[in-house]
Amino acid sequence: DNDDDDDNDDNTEEGQEGDGTSSQQRQPRPRTRPNRPPRDYRHLRLKSTPTLPLLTDPEIASTVREIGKTASWSLSTAKPGNGVDQLRDSSLDTYWQSDGLQPHYINIQFPRRQTVCAIALYMDFNLDESYTPKRMKVRVGTTFHNLEEVRTIDVREPCGWCTIPLWRKWGEDVLDNVLDPEGEMVEDEIVDGRRTKVPLWKRKPMRTHLVQICIISMHQNGRDTHVRQVKIFGPRDYGNGGNVIVGQHGLYRGLSSSVVGEGDAKGSGRKKDNGAALMMGGGKLSVPAFQTVGMSQFSVIR
Repeated sequence: DNDDDDDNDDNTEEGQEGDGTSSQQRQPRPRTRPNRPPRDYRHLRLKSTPTLPLLTDPEIASTVREIGKTASWSLSTAKPGNGVDQLRDSSLDTYWQSDGLQPHYINIQFPRRQTVCAIALYMDFNLDESYTPKRMKVRVGTTFHNLEEVRTIDVREPCGWCTIPLWRKWGEDVLDNVLDPEGEMVEDEIVDGRRTKVPLWKRKPMRTHLVQICIISMHQNGRDTHVRQVKIFGPRDYGNGGNVIVGQHGLYRGLSSSVVGEGDAKGSGRKKDNGAALMMGGGKLSVPAFQTVGMSQFSVIR
């Protein structure tokens, strides 16, 4: 009996040694990821925040203002008692509920061309569940016939404010080529298949007559949607330190944590941060730095 036990122990030790040798020879398989197209700055994945920094943070609130009161609001569809009034009453207990086929639209139309820097939406997945938007698109233009898609937003079970920063990269507007025909601007911000962050000096305010929020899909394949609040912000008429893009320096520093994949603004390749040099693409045109956006634009035209 003892001899049999010894033989079993030897076999066990040999088996363990064999397993050890085979485990050492095994190499972990490299993880292969699907070849997905790189995201650019127009496609955002947003996280919700319990508070709205554009209103609660004094540093950011001093550079932007809510301009929704000057606009005309309209909806694609709405159920009685859940329309524009509930969307703009500053109460988180009321909401807009659509009543029709997808997609659903929120149209914000200004009487004159307006500078827009951010849109904030309040959504609550815990209360609305399948009514909560999942994918949205933001379009801007002069009328409904020439809308241009500028942002695509993905959110996952949001419970709070989702802030969408709105700005254009220098060179996208036709007027940029007229003002700076020899400007050496990068055509695309995707280098070696990787998305690179657009530096602040390449960003310019977005001016438009019409902003349209298009809600494409909902969580859990829902049909109708619930949006509890929508606020739209623009820069104030006065600047801090002569900045032409008023509100940009503080605004995007405060919103950088709400965008997935966006880091700190430090080391982002920003060139000049004084006066109209920001607006004119790193100071290639020398114009005075006025305290208002209107006077700075007037000096550029002159």
